[in-house]
Amino acid sequence: MSVKPLKPIIFLVLIIAVVSLACQALSGSPEPTSVPPNPPTQQPAPLQPTPQEASEEEPPQQPESDNGDFFIFTDQNDLYSIEVPADWEYEQTYDAEDNYYYIDTFSSPDGGAVIENIVYDDGTRFTGNQKGKFALYLLNTFYSSTGREGDIRVSDDKIMPDGSERLTWTSQGGGYSGLSFLELRNNNTTFLLFTVNWGNSVEEDYIDTLNYIIDSYSSP
Repeated sequence: MSVKPLKPIIFLVLIIAVVSLACQALSGSPEPTSVPPNPPTQQPAPLQPTPQEASEEEPPQQPESDNGDFFIFTDQNDLYSIEVPADWEYEQTYDAEDNYYYIDTFSSPDGGAVIENIVYDDGTRFTGNQKGKFALYLLNTFYSSTGREGDIRVSDDKIMPDGSERLTWTSQGGGYSGLSFLELRNNNTTFLLFTVNWGNSVEEDYIDTLNYIIDSYSSP
């Protein structure tokens, strides 16, 4: 059973537009501006996201292995670091025009598990409950088997000791589950969504590795 990697980032335009309208209606507070219109189109891949058309600057390269099993991956803006299995495939999807977002994805060789982190920052502060609404919309749009609300069921929502918020969720139709951690940085303008997800049929094969990766997560 393959898990659900992030769908192509072209649909992030819809996320920002919908979240902006919803939050303005509820709170009247300013929202992060939309991702620039008309990003390059791309075809969906079954296991990994296909990166957008490359900008003039090359995306970060996969780090060298620190040992035979794991390597330490550090976010390009030093927002966090994690230990990742050395044989997992790395991809980055990013905003080639305005640099509002980038997404780092690590996929197991058989596609049974995925680690993914979204970083978004257009310079506008998230206020009130906008962070949670944005995270839920990302889950419903990109991680559901249908691409819309109704498939993802959040069974637990917990504030962690480091201040991040953990969502435990399952895709009813897709046969996979996940944990997503959301937090804000840099005066609440930088949004991070760190997610691990796995196929329910291979949970026992991956859960210890995924828990180790989660435990290795560190930030400045």
